[in-house]
Amino acid sequence: MIIYFAIIIITVVVLLAYILNTSLEKKTVYKNLHQKHVVITGGSSGIGKAAAIEAAKLGAHVSIIGRNVDNLKSTVSEIITQCLDKNAQKIQYVSLDVTSDYDTIAKCLSTLENDIAPIFMLVNCAGMCICGKFEEMKVEDIKQMIDLNYFGTAYSTKYVLPGMKKRNEGVIVFVASEAAFIGIYGYSAYSAAKWALRGLAEAIQMELVGTAVRLTVSFPPDTDTPGLKNEELTKPKETKLISGTGGLHSPQEIGKKLIHDAMVGKVYSVYSMSGRLLSILFGASVESTTQVLIQVFSMGLLRAVMVNFIMTFNKIVKDGFTEKHKKEENKNK
Repeated sequence: MIIYFAIIIITVVVLLAYILNTSLEKKTVYKNLHQKHVVITGGSSGIGKAAAIEAAKLGAHVSIIGRNVDNLKSTVSEIITQCLDKNAQKIQYVSLDVTSDYDTIAKCLSTLENDIAPIFMLVNCAGMCICGKFEEMKVEDIKQMIDLNYFGTAYSTKYVLPGMKKRNEGVIVFVASEAAFIGIYGYSAYSAAKWALRGLAEAIQMELVGTAVRLTVSFPPDTDTPGLKNEELTKPKETKLISGTGGLHSPQEIGKKLIHDAMVGKVYSVYSMSGRLLSILFGASVESTTQVLIQVFSMGLLRAVMVNFIMTFNKIVKDGFTEKHKKEENKNK
């Protein structure tokens, strides 16, 4: 009986592997960025800055977009020192608020293309997080989360897509968050924006089937950036305890990996064990035979692991609620 069952399992695995190997779309792999134009929003600090430096090391022309001119100038100077060929590469910046209307963003990107070359890679890194319980957040903060984290990426992407499709080459990167996979206490407005970003990415990925244009979604956990420091100012205790389970990563690690993952056509770029687990459980991508087989045969076990994480997170929130309730009771005595 056991032998019979084993034969069935092996047959199913072999058949599934055969179907996947003959059906999966071949990835477009870009081996280098030499003389390619890379544009990075939020490129003056953190992950965006690290990605810009990595692109320059690979020989790309780099344009960074941000709001603070002093930071942009300083970052451009630093990027130039990291260029593969300083005489051949062009490094520039432009000051732009990516929460502007579409026409303003399109005009800016068009100018960058006229100055250097058509955009080969767009890295949408501009974003921020304001934490807090949803009912206590300011309405303007909720709107800002959507405008910056979602529309700031959607509008830039809408501009570059037609040109990339026409040339049949190009790479787009969305920098999301592990909070795009699972709702977390204190990240309500931020998670909503990043979930919307993930949904947009997965729809566009399907629209790109049959072309050589690729879209990669990056899911960084807590990363040691100026943005995280600002985030900590509004982050509830419960949120700190939950988000801290993914560890603290350097922007250099994230920025370098997302560039290289995008070049080889990875749909998801993840950086921690929690990110890998979440991408397997909740991701819609179909990247390889190995990935699908892991999902098919380990989903039950991984779901059990994930349930344990969720119950742990809920306990953190419950303990926080109990602690606050006791403090209120002591005040009223």
